[in-house]
Amino acid sequence: MLKLLATCIVLLSAGLLGSAQVDSHKIDGIVQNFVANRLFEGTVLVADGGKMVYHDSFGFKDADSLRPVENTTRFGIASITKMFTALVILQLVEEEKIELNNNLNDLLPNLKIPRSKQITVHHLLLHISGLPNENQDVYTQLRNPRDFVEQTMKNKSRRIGRFNYANLDYILLGLIIEKCEGITWEMSVQRRILDKALMEQTGFLKKDKYPADFAYSFSYDENDDRKADPLFYIENFFAAGCMYSSARDLLRLDQAMYSSKILSEESKALMFASYPEYNYSGYSVWTYDYPFGESKPRIMERRGGILGANSVLIRMIDINRTLIILSNNDQFNPDSFGDTSELKEALMVELSRANP
Repeated sequence: MLKLLATCIVLLSAGLLGSAQVDSHKIDGIVQNFVANRLFEGTVLVADGGKMVYHDSFGFKDADSLRPVENTTRFGIASITKMFTALVILQLVEEEKIELNNNLNDLLPNLKIPRSKQITVHHLLLHISGLPNENQDVYTQLRNPRDFVEQTMKNKSRRIGRFNYANLDYILLGLIIEKCEGITWEMSVQRRILDKALMEQTGFLKKDKYPADFAYSFSYDENDDRKADPLFYIENFFAAGCMYSSARDLLRLDQAMYSSKILSEESKALMFASYPEYNYSGYSVWTYDYPFGESKPRIMERRGGILGANSVLIRMIDINRTLIILSNNDQFNPDSFGDTSELKEALMVELSRANP
């Protein structure tokens, strides 16, 4: 019996029973290849069962290559912000303060939005409201969310029920949160998510207020020279894209979402429900069986990109495996679905291969 027990212990420690181990050397080899070919700067974090098995950083926080990126560096996470907004909305649904079928006319009656009686919270969460996309000049001067709505509504709307990825949907969800809570959207996110998940390296960007350890975004021009991105009014993105975070903090959120600390199981099922007719989107996330990996793991994915600030959070939700990539330049492509010549896909394939 003792001999059998000892054998089982050896097998478990070798990763031969249960879930296979992530090969951190292979992960590092993939990342180092992209770094060596000047195809990636930023931070990569891989976790298995919530435990970090790889976390390293490369490149610089600025276009002048003066300040190296560190594992604690904070990056603009762009549209990953939308996931925070959706989480708060679903908490409000749990608390019966709003319902998914509530319409804009009832929730925000002072806004002049055509078809507001037909557009619901569900439509906004899925980007099927038919509301228009903003013009880029909306970020050239400071605007509050209501001004953003008024300016953007001058553009042509589309048919309700057709997928159209529009920041306006989540700007409106942020205003709904403020109406229901009686506090700012930022305060609501802070209390309901950041404090609960102990996310001390996450916050909200403003044009003239960036964290000291922030990775400023830049892009490469036609001569392959690094050019700093303009410091526009990032706060105008509001509940759709104005947040910053670190890789470690996003892992804290990832792990908190496995418990009931942030959402109930019923609400998580709502959030992760996948709609193939809307590009497999769910409520602020994309959920699908990854077709390019050997084990075809169930993926919950949230991407973000504003100019050179590009990021992705990949959650293999059935096996609790996590990939977080944060970058501050346009060499990293978070939208590389199936293209294994890109960093995200190469890492996802490797993490899928590591499964039994």
